[in-house]
Amino acid sequence: MGASAIGLDPEQLRDQTLFRNLAAADLEVMAAGGCLVSEARGARIIGRGDRLDGMYTVFDGRLKLYMLSCNGDERVLRVLRLGESFGEAIMFNAIPSPVFVDALTQVELGYFPRQVIADALARLPNFTTSMLQGMSALMRELIQDLETCCLHSAMQRTVNYLLREAESSPPPHIAVELPAPKSVVASTLNISAETFSRELHRLQGESLIEIDRRTIYLRDREALAALLDGGPPAARSN
Repeated sequence: MGASAIGLDPEQLRDQTLFRNLAAADLEVMAAGGCLVSEARGARIIGRGDRLDGMYTVFDGRLKLYMLSCNGDERVLRVLRLGESFGEAIMFNAIPSPVFVDALTQVELGYFPRQVIADALARLPNFTTSMLQGMSALMRELIQDLETCCLHSAMQRTVNYLLREAESSPPPHIAVELPAPKSVVASTLNISAETFSRELHRLQGESLIEIDRRTIYLRDREALAALLDGGPPAARSN
């Protein structure tokens, strides 16, 4: 398990999606059953074929969850960030991991053994609800990603990504901070880094977005939505 592991503080769990609805006493129980794992940038957290007797949550940093093709090409499926969890399906189903998980930055992870999670599911309805909601949301995202990659153009994939990332940003200044290098984000869209950059600059040329390094400002959300739906350029707002 990690390069170093120490005990958890219950307060560290409050920013975690899985635990945010738990009472203070329950947070203490979960913290006592888990540990904090620190890993350096580039560290391999899970390898293809690995088996897990627990699951992880992200306290700090970012990771990529990906697969490799037969010729070694990388296909990133998710970029994992603060509050997200991973390893549940491998743990629950006792199967070898079909994916790799590597640290994109230095990371701090919470690790919770299978029995700790099983006990929480048995006695804490709020935790069970959070777990089901999280896994349902992940399934919905995977279906949306499949639809996007199969049916949308490179431009539509780029616009769809920006709109999804901007959902939590309040107007009027809607900003998207790329969570990883463009090559990694592009891989999640199943396009090349060059194509992703080209589509971003096309959108900027039409004054729909503004690019400032890894921060992208959405200047016309309605026009972007129209483009996503296949609307012609003339239908976009100015």
